[in-house]
Order: sequence, then structure tokens, then C-alpha cells
Amino acid sequence: AGGGVGSHLCQMARLQGASYVAGVGKDPQRLMEKPLCCDYAIDYTKADPLAVKEWVEDPFDVIVDLSGGVWPALVKQRSTHQSIVKPASKRGRYLTTSPDTPTFELHSVWAGMKLFLFPALWRAIYTRCGVAGNLPTYSWVMGLPGSSNIVTRTLTLASENKLVPSIDTQGPFPFTTEGVRDAFRLQASRHVKGKVVITVSKE
Repeated sequence: AGGGVGSHLCQMARLQGASYVAGVGKDPQRLMEKPLCCDYAIDYTKADPLAVKEWVEDPFDVIVDLSGGVWPALVKQRSTHQSIVKPASKRGRYLTTSPDTPTFELHSVWAGMKLFLFPALWRAIYTRCGVAGNLPTYSWVMGLPGSSNIVTRTLTLASENKLVPSIDTQGPFPFTTEGVRDAFRLQASRHVKGKVVITVSKE
């Protein structure tokens, strides 16, 4: 939850009226402080997010997986009938922006379809057909709506200081060869705290 997308998602969830927001990251204290303001957060290197007792006893309505790999773990938990997210029959939802593995190589359109299209399509279908057991409804969020309303609304929230930009403190990076390389190294580390920004011009 502490990366570029997650840092802003936590704020948007609160603005949309979420009653309880939990985050998972390497710096849980940051996730509970302003502007993210999660109600609770855990360090995934020290505890398994899918085994938190409080979350199993009172499952979430929605899980947003921004790192990938959570869905296979949820599938493995089917036989235990214990999950931190409600099943599809109780309107539980699983949203993701990435495949099961965070890094991959593609050398053909067919390889891309096998990675991005087929698994997501199959999961979306069978979790909506009443045969998914205790699994939530699966959705892969791949883009913005056709309307520009959501962009306008986001910019309005930012101008009103209701949505606070979250930028990694190691940046902004200069628009030089080494500066751009440093920015990409930070992004590749998968331990970014906010957005990675490169300053192209100060004018």
C-alpha cells in the first residue's frame, strides 16, 4: 500500500467512505500516518497478511492487490474456509492491477495473452458463476473509464488538498542519464514510498 498507486488509493478509499482501511508494506508506521491514514497496517516481511486473526474473523469486503501473487494464495486457502476477504456470494471482491508474478518477459503477442488475458478472463468468469466456493469476485483493473470525469475529479481533490501527492523522498531525480537510472533502480526495487518523480524542467 505504500507505493505510488497504493499511497493514493488509501486516501481515495477514505474519501469514498470506506469504514476501515488496512495496508500492507515494509513501513507500516508510514501507512498509518498522514496522508495515508490507514486504520491498521502490517509489515509483510514479519507477518502473513492472509493469516491475521482479526481479518480472518471479520473479512474485508474488498482486497486490492497491487503487488501480485495474492490470488494463488487465496485459492490455496479455499479448503480451510478461512479467508480475509468475503466470498463472492457475500459480495466480496478482489481487484488487481498485475499478474501473479511481479516481473516477466514477453516476446510475442501470444505470450502476452497467456499472461494477461486468459488467466484474468477465466477467473472473472468462474468467480461470477456460483462455483468459486469461498473465493471473492475477481477483477483485473486494466484502465480508466472512457470518460475524463474521473481525471477531473482527481485533480479537483488534489487542488482542494483532499488528495495529497505522495512522492518518494529520494526524489525528485534530475533529468540526467544517472538520475534516470537511479529513478528506475528505485522503481525496480519494489520498495518505493510514493511516486518516483523525475524533474524534466523547473520552468
